[in-house]
Amino acid sequence: MLNNSLKTLLVTILLAFPLFGEQSIVQQKNPSVLKSVLIPGWGEHSYSAPARGYVFNSIEAALWIFAGVAGSSAKSHENDMYYFASEYGQIQDPHLKSDVYLDRVSKYESMDAYNAQMLRNRQWERVYSAENGEYWEWESKEKRLEYFDIKTQRYLWRQRLTYSFGAIALNHLVSTMDALYLKRSHTNLTVHPEFNGESAGLRLNLSF
Repeated sequence: MLNNSLKTLLVTILLAFPLFGEQSIVQQKNPSVLKSVLIPGWGEHSYSAPARGYVFNSIEAALWIFAGVAGSSAKSHENDMYYFASEYGQIQDPHLKSDVYLDRVSKYESMDAYNAQMLRNRQWERVYSAENGEYWEWESKEKRLEYFDIKTQRYLWRQRLTYSFGAIALNHLVSTMDALYLKRSHTNLTVHPEFNGESAGLRLNLSF
């Protein structure tokens, strides 16, 4: 989950580079826009806009802190879920089981009750076997419901982790666009008339 989120973040940041393809020559001389691609707010500081830079810096820091909390909480609930499954559900090696299996065991008191329902529904391909290490039987309904709550919390914290990485990617993109705006606002065009004995003209100087 974490690796996939990081990949999403990196891909989103890299997609920002084509936005500046037409400015490649300028970027080589003044890479301040690209600074915001790497660290939101860095480009704003380079363009003497510290207030805006600190806003993006603060958002970035807050998002990474929240991502850390979300990841830690998801892992903690996952460990609790495995413990409950093993201790109160008689599930063998729950950490090796699929999320589909771990979800189904939260809804039925035992493998036998689950299999009976699947047979009534004629969903024979979903039937589990004790010989395959798929047996479970909850100590009580209360323990199963407690396990269900823990599993739900793990899912919610995983979702929050994914959303936080999406927000981080968005912060990078918005800061980069803001730095691009600041770069353009720092563009100066000067016109110099030129005369010689045979002709007259204008010389344009564009500086960033």
